[in-house]
Amino acid sequence: MPCLEMKVAALPHPSPATRLRALLERPGAAVLRRNYVAEAPGHDDRQLRNRIRIAAVLAVNLTDPPNSIEGASPGDTIAEVPKPVRPISSQPADPLATSFAKGLEIWMADSDRAACVYADADEIPGALAMFDAYLRLTRFPPAFQRLDHRLVGLNYGFREGLTIAIEGTPAEAPPEEETFFDCLAPIAEIEDFRETRFRVRLPDAGLAFFHDLLRSASAWLDANSYPNILGSK
Repeated sequence: MPCLEMKVAALPHPSPATRLRALLERPGAAVLRRNYVAEAPGHDDRQLRNRIRIAAVLAVNLTDPPNSIEGASPGDTIAEVPKPVRPISSQPADPLATSFAKGLEIWMADSDRAACVYADADEIPGALAMFDAYLRLTRFPPAFQRLDHRLVGLNYGFREGLTIAIEGTPAEAPPEEETFFDCLAPIAEIEDFRETRFRVRLPDAGLAFFHDLLRSASAWLDANSYPNILGSK
């Protein structure tokens, strides 16, 4: 049966690749956060809940707040929080520097350790599209049965290095340098010996569980923005 496999490098990228992580790790910033732990009604498997969790996050930099309210009409500004004057610098602006960010904290755990990967809100539609493609395959059994039983061939990569993939039971053979590039497939059946990665594999039920968590978090982010984190909406 297909399973959900999540892989991420054992060590995080030295510099942020998402606006959410860049804001949360910004030196000297006083960050106000509002979190929502995504729920997936109907999934009562404790093992799944202990191995994967998704939290939707709104974050604002209080020491450098945005000029305008997201979603407000032009001219509506926040008069209560004066924006400090930024010093003029010859250095190029950081493309990820921001005063407000919304996205996900994706927690994955096995029996010995856990990892947290950040994702921006604009990455969610791509991940949902992967699950939608899988559901289309399952509705057409002849096409689904023609797929390699070991590899389904659907995956999505987040900017911070997390890869989620839908695949079957992988081969147990360890990688060998001489034959590694001869056996590559759309999703590798074996671990890449060139990089240490943290991997969590969820059973077949984990596909629907993760999909429902993503949809729940996405709906909350769509309904919440900058005014919500300040309590003005």
